[in-house]
Amino acid sequence: MERWQKLNFKLKTGLMMILGLLILVGCGAAEQAGVESPPDPNQVNDAGTELQRVRLGVGFVPNVQFAPFYVAQKKGFFADEGLEVVIEYGFENDFVALAAQGEREFAIASGDQVMLAQAQGLPITYVMKWYERYPVGLVVKSEAGVESLADLSGLKVGLPGLFGASFVGWKALVHAADLDESSVDVEEIGFTQTAALQQGTIDAAMVYISNEPIQLRNEGVEIQVIQVSDYIDLVSNGLVTGNQLLDSNPDLVQKMVRASRRGLAETIARPDEAFAVVREVIPELTDEDAPVQRQVLEASIELWRSDQLGLSSEQAWQDSLDFMQETGLLEGEVQLDQLYTNRFVEAE
Repeated sequence: MERWQKLNFKLKTGLMMILGLLILVGCGAAEQAGVESPPDPNQVNDAGTELQRVRLGVGFVPNVQFAPFYVAQKKGFFADEGLEVVIEYGFENDFVALAAQGEREFAIASGDQVMLAQAQGLPITYVMKWYERYPVGLVVKSEAGVESLADLSGLKVGLPGLFGASFVGWKALVHAADLDESSVDVEEIGFTQTAALQQGTIDAAMVYISNEPIQLRNEGVEIQVIQVSDYIDLVSNGLVTGNQLLDSNPDLVQKMVRASRRGLAETIARPDEAFAVVREVIPELTDEDAPVQRQVLEASIELWRSDQLGLSSEQAWQDSLDFMQETGLLEGEVQLDQLYTNRFVEAE
């Protein structure tokens, strides 16, 4: 127990340091964010309306998983709303803090990051659900003979680090299965899960289930995947914005949600066209890599499907909040009804 209390302390302390630093240097951090393409202030849509430039902070590098936003860009869904959306790449925590300060209009963030941010006094709100299912799981080599989480006892489990969705997902599995944490050898291995499993230096690893499992199977490695969403319905990635923008310009938020949902629906309905857009946005994606990345897109789409795209579940938020509090990952008071809103999805 003492070991995991230290891990929790490291996670929370690291986040607090990052958030505190960003509050102090907001504009400087904004200048360091990577921009996909320069803004064009003279760009207009088909109706001749000059587009309003807004910035969307996403993950660290261009990736096939951002296909819905690339599609909304390339097919003019953002422009139809009078928006020029510039996609920027960086760290999730950074963009959450910047959006809360009004230094960015929008960001992509998971539910747990919204909770952690609000607990630290950052005014941020989740306005559109993107992932219907939590995209993280535990990959185990078939030869390890794991039939349940209890069978992990004595095995080595690799985590990218004590942060982010992989760590939260691991803690969720431990919590949901009442697993004896001290019986598992947990190691920080960076983002080397695929290689570590192939080389046999670990028995299992926390991964994004739409990515590493596909790579491993294409390499002929026999695995099984234990999905976090089979145990607990955690709120995953969605569109967030700062409360100042939410209050002062709800029309802008409505336009962004409408166009983003349209890009998401289009990607799900026409994955081949969406993948062609991805290859246009990411020209370094080679013909050799394309088949695997096309599979990654298909697996991602299965995580995005929903009866009503973008709509948050109150129960999922409550379950996520309970989990974060019960495991000690969240300290400080947050209000459930302040974490998210469905008003912009329901307005359509």
